[in-house]
Amino acid sequence: MPEVTDEVVVIVGAGQAGGRCALALRSEGFTGRITLIGSEPHPPYERPPLSKAVLKGAEGEAGLFLDPDGGWQGIDLRTGETVVALDCAGRRVITAAGERIAYDHLVLATGGRPRDLPVPGGEHARTLRSLDDSLALKARLTPGLRLAIIGGGVIGMEVAATATELGCAVTVIEAGARVMARILPPETSTWLAAKHAAAGVTVLTGIAVQEIREDSGGLAIHLRDSAGESRVVVADLVVSAIGILPASELVPAANRGPSGGILTDSAGRVPGLAGVFAAGDVAESWNPHLGREQRLETWRNADRQPRAIARSITGEATEHAELPWMWSDQLGHNIQVVGLWAEGARTVARGEGGEMLFWLDDDGAVAGGVLLDRGRERRFLEKLVEGKVRADPAKLADSAIPLKALV
Repeated sequence: MPEVTDEVVVIVGAGQAGGRCALALRSEGFTGRITLIGSEPHPPYERPPLSKAVLKGAEGEAGLFLDPDGGWQGIDLRTGETVVALDCAGRRVITAAGERIAYDHLVLATGGRPRDLPVPGGEHARTLRSLDDSLALKARLTPGLRLAIIGGGVIGMEVAATATELGCAVTVIEAGARVMARILPPETSTWLAAKHAAAGVTVLTGIAVQEIREDSGGLAIHLRDSAGESRVVVADLVVSAIGILPASELVPAANRGPSGGILTDSAGRVPGLAGVFAAGDVAESWNPHLGREQRLETWRNADRQPRAIARSITGEATEHAELPWMWSDQLGHNIQVVGLWAEGARTVARGEGGEMLFWLDDDGAVAGGVLLDRGRERRFLEKLVEGKVRADPAKLADSAIPLKALV
């Protein structure tokens, strides 16, 4: 029988991480009060489908929700409410309505918010972060629509792929030299850009937005490249996908890391704030695999880290050692990335067309890799990375040798 407790857990942020933590607490036998507070009007849901299946109409709202039956196991779910301040000394959160809610344990799962497009006319660009954003964008993606996407990261490229499949005329505008450069090595970026171009997407790299103006033909996006050359792209709709900023303003500046996230130890605890944890996109947590604090904006981190925190609250402190992994589905291809790409790292290609590409650290150990339509190999790649295996590059490149034989 679970131990009966009158302890209170307050979770601020009712996205995937917050919702998963609440449900995991019940799974771990926590019988106390759980209050889950979120600013969106919806119950907790997963975000990856927002730029793909939801836009296509292939997945309805109900399929996104973490608790599709809506019972929430006696959890006090408060949607459409915002926490504006913390009283950590008194162990209370303060809502926009002035309510002060006491806690024994506090989990901050506040996620992030889209970066503003810092140019004149930037307000004309939409963003894609929430379910409502996705549904509003879905209503506009009709055949023939001229869509300009500012930002060639994961969300930008996924929206480009989806909109192209829906018959839109898509232009991607990326200020950097290549698409998805933070995540992918150059070889894979080149492959992906070529796939988009073959599907009809116009991919512009090394060019920055200067201004967006309304005119009679739509929205005129004024661009300038590194050589100072200017051009204008006209669109009916503009989406800004230039990343997110962690919503970490509830904690003091001393508790924020270099990327702006909330600093935590490997168990998700916020040092210096008794009883406070952070999880998901907002958490800049000590990562034993990387040897540093790192924010991970991934589905798996938002799923696993809250579970570890729930175990820490109900029992002993549980370390969360997340090996970075993400995936993206674009234009009929599945891209999986294990580890964090390090610019300039030595790469080793395996198979034709770069279907597997690995990168090595300074000691020659496998530090990460990309799998193109080869998801079944992920568990072996993860073992190579976790074990810091110094595989012979010639064997890594030889597709005749099973990857599992190198583990």
